[in-house]
Amino acid sequence: MAVEILGCNTGIDIMNGMGEVTNAYVVVKNTGTVDLPNTCGLLRANDEGREHPDKKSCIANLPVQNQVTLKLTVDSTYKENTVIQVDALSNDAVLLRIDKQSCRDIQLIGGVPADVGVVKPIQP
Repeated sequence: MAVEILGCNTGIDIMNGMGEVTNAYVVVKNTGTVDLPNTCGLLRANDEGREHPDKKSCIANLPVQNQVTLKLTVDSTYKENTVIQVDALSNDAVLLRIDKQSCRDIQLIGGVPADVGVVKPIQP
């Protein structure tokens, strides 16, 4: 398994009654030899406030040599530098954990991915 944090952005989430939130765009890759059932990404932040309903995103199955891009969101502190951590899970078991001290603005590196939630073959 491999995980890559593509980038982040911030916004205001009034739908969930929260102020500033941090969105992370994460690619989860199944580089192993068995399919990964109930594959999820889970986002944490050093300045996390209330639990956001989109802090965890899952797909039913991630086949071998396939990847999926996930959008994960946490409630974060306004104008604070947010350090993030992403867990990749299968059937609630943590398979990989990565963190990023400073997450690059996703707009500066190509924008928000159009294929969020789509399972596709691993890109070279």
